[in-house]
Amino acid sequence: MIVQCEAETIQVGSSVRLQDVDGEDDISLVLPEHADPFKGLVSAATPLGKALLGRTVGDRVNVRAPGGVRVVTVMAVGSAS
Repeated sequence: MIVQCEAETIQVGSSVRLQDVDGEDDISLVLPEHADPFKGLVSAATPLGKALLGRTVGDRVNVRAPGGVRVVTVMAVGSAS
């Protein structure tokens, strides 16, 4: 669950709801040593993590990944509860 905070920017420790062509996903941005993509814990050192840092709700983000460019929209930002 994401508890949304108004105008919060994404940083390490943020919970983020993303939308792309496949639907919506909830992730938490974490330090590399705590990453577990199967649990939605995305490292801030990954291409997705780096692209999200400093973004806010409504931002469209192009993420360069080995499979090509992925466009995601930030739907909500908050802290995990």
